[in-house]
Amino acid sequence: MASANGDGFGDNPQGGFSAGASLDVYEAVYRLVMTAYRYRCALTGEQFTPDIGLVHPHLEVVAIRPRDAGGPLAIDNYLALEEHAARAFRAGHFVIEDDYRVVPPVAGALAPAIRPHASGHLLVPDEPLFRPNPAHLAFHRRMVLGR
Repeated sequence: MASANGDGFGDNPQGGFSAGASLDVYEAVYRLVMTAYRYRCALTGEQFTPDIGLVHPHLEVVAIRPRDAGGPLAIDNYLALEEHAARAFRAGHFVIEDDYRVVPPVAGALAPAIRPHASGHLLVPDEPLFRPNPAHLAFHRRMVLGR
C-alpha cells in the first residue's frame, strides 16, 4: 500500500525518486546498471573493462524512457550501450520488443559497426528485476514508431 504522500510501494513504486533526486542516487543507479550489465554493451556484446572514474569513456548508461518524459530513476529503465549504439538508440534507429528482440525501423539508418547486431536480441542482466521493463520499452517504441 502506498503512503499518503505517494512514496513507497503501490501505485507509485518509484515515488521516492523524484525529479530532485540527489547526485548520489544518480551515481548509485549508474554504477548498478554498469555492474548488472557487467560492463558489456547490451546491443553489441562488446566487453569493456571497468573504469576508475565515475563516467566510463566508451560505455554509456542510457534511459529507455527519459526522466523528463516521466521515466523513473530505476535500473529497469536503463541500458548499458557502447557510445555508437547509445547514439543510435536515442535517435530511434532501433527499438526493442518486449522479448528483447532488436528491430531497426530503417535498416540503412544504422551505422555499419552496429548493423550486424540489429537483428538479434539484446543482452540483458541475469537478474530479472534488472532487465528492461516492458512498459519503458513500449514507451520508447511509441515515441519512435508511433505505436
